[in-house]
Amino acid sequence: MSTVTENYRRAGETGDVDLAMTTFAPGAVLRSPLTSRVEFTGHDQLRSLLEVAYTHLSQVLFHTDVGDERTRVVVYTARIGGEFVEEATVLRLDDDGLIAEATLFVRTLPGLVALMDRFGPDIARRNGRPFAARFLAFAAKPLLAMVRSGDRHAVPLAAPKS
Repeated sequence: MSTVTENYRRAGETGDVDLAMTTFAPGAVLRSPLTSRVEFTGHDQLRSLLEVAYTHLSQVLFHTDVGDERTRVVVYTARIGGEFVEEATVLRLDDDGLIAEATLFVRTLPGLVALMDRFGPDIARRNGRPFAARFLAFAAKPLLAMVRSGDRHAVPLAAPKS
């Protein structure tokens, strides 16, 4: 286990943005779990994203940290709103042992859409896009309702018989 990922995990569990920032290289890139169209690059963008994330995620508990000195995978569970979420993050470390790249993968679908619902408007506001923030706050609600309904009512219909 690397000291960088130990600090990354502790920062996530305690909501300590300053500690998290010490784990990232200055030009680090974080890839969104929602789309390949969005990346956050550099300390300013990463700090803003982490401030939003740590505001909305609760009960963060890391349970896995595996890999070698160049590539690590860390996994945690958390709550966002009323939804359960589990996130796996592939971390690529630079020559100094700092995070150069982070690629996020999230399950469940309701948890992922809840992330979009909560993070999107806040990130847009922080990027000086108030209209986009209002649009994102409105646009995600029907999708979240559909996904929650499908998860509760439709998905169980395909489950194995007990």
